[in-house]
Parts: sequence; C-alpha cells; structure tokens
Amino acid sequence: MKKIVLSLLVASASMMTSMAQLLPNGDFETPIANSQLPKWMILGGTLSQTTSVTVNNQPYVSASGPRFIVLQNTTTVGVLQSIKFPLSTRPSTLRFLATYLPVTPSTERFGFGVLMTKKNGANIDTVLNTLFASTAGAKYPWVNFQADLTTFYLNASTPDSAVVSFITSIVTPTTNSSLLLDDIKFSSFGADVKNLQSYFSSDLQVTPNPATSSSDINISYQLNSTSDVMVDLYDMQGRLVRSIAKETVTYGTYNKTMSVDGLPAGMYVCKVTANDQVQTTKIVITQ
Repeated sequence: MKKIVLSLLVASASMMTSMAQLLPNGDFETPIANSQLPKWMILGGTLSQTTSVTVNNQPYVSASGPRFIVLQNTTTVGVLQSIKFPLSTRPSTLRFLATYLPVTPSTERFGFGVLMTKKNGANIDTVLNTLFASTAGAKYPWVNFQADLTTFYLNASTPDSAVVSFITSIVTPTTNSSLLLDDIKFSSFGADVKNLQSYFSSDLQVTPNPATSSSDINISYQLNSTSDVMVDLYDMQGRLVRSIAKETVTYGTYNKTMSVDGLPAGMYVCKVTANDQVQTTKIVITQ
C-alpha cells in the first residue's frame, strides 16, 4: 500500500500562484465549485466541504475557520491530493488540524505524504518524498498534528514545488471511515513525528484547586484514541497516596472523582497515564 500511495504523489498538474506558509486553499475556505475543490484533487473515496458535523451527538465545528473538508472511504480508500504548487523554502514541519473517525478504530489509521521536487535542467530531482502514518484508533476532537520533515530531505537542494496527499485508511480500510482536515501549512518550526501518537488532546485539569482535605477533587482529561488509563495522586516525596484503578477507555472527555479526605495539607501531583504517555499537574490541599 505504501508504494501505491507514494506513486500517487508523483502525479502533478499546473503550477499555482506563489504560496505563503499556508498551503493553497489549505484552510478550505474557498468553496467547492462544480463538484471540484480548488487546488486539490480527489483520487479516491468521497469528499465534502462543510461547516459542521455531528460527533457523539454534538455539533462539531472547525477550530480554524468555518469550512473544513471531510474525506471518506467508499469502496476505495479515500485519497486527497493537492495540485502541485510552488515552494521556495525547506520547511521543517507539516502542520494541520485533523479529526479521525474510523469505523474500526483498533485497526485503521490515516496517512499523509509529502513530495518536494526541484527542476534541474531537463530533469526533475526529488528533494523529499515520504509517507507518515498515524497510530491506530480514533482521534477526537481536533488535533494539531505536526510531522517533522527535517530528517527526510534527500539532498541539500531547496525545492521549487511540492505536493501533499492525505489517505483516509492505509491499513484495513472500511467504508465510511472519515478524516476531517483543516488549516494545512508548512512551518519553519521543527516538531517530533511522535506527536502523531499523542493520546491526549488537551491539558489535564483538576478542580477545585486549592481543595480542602475534606472534599473531593474532579480530574478531567481528553483522549484522542483508545488507551489504558491510570489516575494517581502523589505527595511531594513521590509517595503514592491515592489511585484510581486502571481502565481501558475510548476517545472522548473523562471526569473522575477522587477523595482527598484525611490527606495532610500541602502540595501534591496528580498524574494521568494513557498507555506510555503522561500528563501531570500540581494541586494544593488545605485543611
């Protein structure tokens, strides 16, 4: 499948006008006309442009502008590819907002590819050509994905054009699996590709803070995909003083109640572990 997807990146069309950091129509604010998405090509599946979708029975809008794109599998894998556009820098990162809603989260994952080229006389040299893949599982709500490009450049040349592709399911595709996309851009700021595997979609919140030793605290966190989650409370000497049993949960927002009754006044650290990733925050307990 990887060879097939990478071969799609080689296809190109006419050059576009000069680009800024945002890919041409990378915010999808230019509406679809005559069933065509300006500056993009649909190579498989179905594509729709919308201002809102319903997820978990709630209206869901983009975090960046009113319009965004929904790419879906049909009997074929959904593939959306930009038309070849000018590029005159060596960006460090490809960044975009995405929500992934696979029918079978345990096996499906989406991918995206980047091709950069430079004309060299009668030849066209490849400067960068690579495919990235997300981890399996649903990713919700909007996640700011960041893919590090710096280690994938094949030579020291500065490219003069680029193509970007998104693939709805690169493993075990299922009809109606959906990928929502918005705000696609290159950045000069580097980022580790492991950000693709983030299980958290927001910062850990603990309320009330400060809390009294006779009250309960509420621990709130959001997950992008199915995870084994543990919630622990430690004192400043690193001793475990409270814990919530590990459980396997799917994507979404979770609120857990923990009793701090009888704990001495002082500073504590709340730790939430999702698979191999950790979020922590400090909390003050008063008498």
